Amino acid sequence: MRTGALPEIALQDAAAHAGRAVSALAASVDAAPACTYVAAIAGPEGIWCAWIGDSRAYWLPDEGTCLALTEDDSGQHDALTAWLGADADDSPARTRSYRPQDPGRLLLCTDGLTRHLSDADALRAVLTRARRPTPPGHGPLDDARALIGYALGAGGQDNITALLIHADRSRRGY
Repeated sequence: MRTGALPEIALQDAAAHAGRAVSALAASVDAAPACTYVAAIAGPEGIWCAWIGDSRAYWLPDEGTCLALTEDDSGQHDALTAWLGADADDSPARTRSYRPQDPGRLLLCTDGLTRHLSDADALRAVLTRARRPTPPGHGPLDDARALIGYALGAGGQDNITALLIHADRSRRGY
């Protein structure tokens, strides 16, 4: 980004780099680790995200309608159709941009979380409950812990990852 690359190009390059790194871990195509991928850039002009597989990005405004920014790469029986790894095809990451008008949080997460909270409004509801009343010093790490705690309490059988970025254009920009 410091070199002036467009966010979409930077995200595509990052996804390709991640794919090469995962592929390099393979002992063979038959013994190839694989993973899904989601990344985002939040800047003064908006939010950009890229994904491969079923890791997701959501915009969770403080007020108003929540929005899923990604769509799972899955086919029949919810089987993945795209992933990173030596046995993956070379399809580029899909990208999307969004320009929020109001403050909120950008959530990047794995399917271990969304298996238990697949709706953007349900994700925000867990965060809203975790913030009542908001203790001093409460921040994005506390919000991520609340989401992960919910998924673990619901059975959490898969990897559960959550990253939240608070964004408020009126104070610091996106």
